[in-house]
Amino acid sequence: MEVLFHFIFELIKISMLGCIYATLILLTFKIISRFQPDSWFDRVSKKKLRLWFLSGLFISTGLFFNMFSYWGDHGLGDSARVPIGHSRSIQQIDGTTGYIQDEGPVRMLSMDKFIVTDDFIYGSVDSQNENYDGKYFIYDLVNNKVQTFNQEKYFIRYLTILNLNTKPDYKDFDYYYAEHWHGWRFFLLA
Repeated sequence: MEVLFHFIFELIKISMLGCIYATLILLTFKIISRFQPDSWFDRVSKKKLRLWFLSGLFISTGLFFNMFSYWGDHGLGDSARVPIGHSRSIQQIDGTTGYIQDEGPVRMLSMDKFIVTDDFIYGSVDSQNENYDGKYFIYDLVNNKVQTFNQEKYFIRYLTILNLNTKPDYKDFDYYYAEHWHGWRFFLLA
């Protein structure tokens, strides 16, 4: 049910953004046509309703498809998603633990606190993780491989080998979600 309500909210948000962007396009065309009479902008801006409707339709359609793209999908309802690069994403359901679920050799990896870099995610494994033994993990995004460690000293040693920060400030899923989906992405995209 949450998914349905969120989807309806997103459709309303998309239509409102389409109307706002269409109005801005119409105003831009009108301003340009004042300075350049008899131009293409002047001819198109004379049919105001048609310009406004078509530009709003195209923008709304683009925003709708963006909502389901890799970089635009932030989850629906009780699910949340953050793209992290290399066609992978961190997901969360019901506001609990962040996880990565991928096809191939990587099974569902539940994460507690972690760091996201360009090519690696590393940190502590969630205590209820069923698929991996160990308290710490390093996920190689490029090669799609997970290495787990039971002891912190081995984990730190491997981080040193990979030239990764051995004393970072680990964050949870909510931090990365807020970092990625705040500001202009939240207000200007669906």
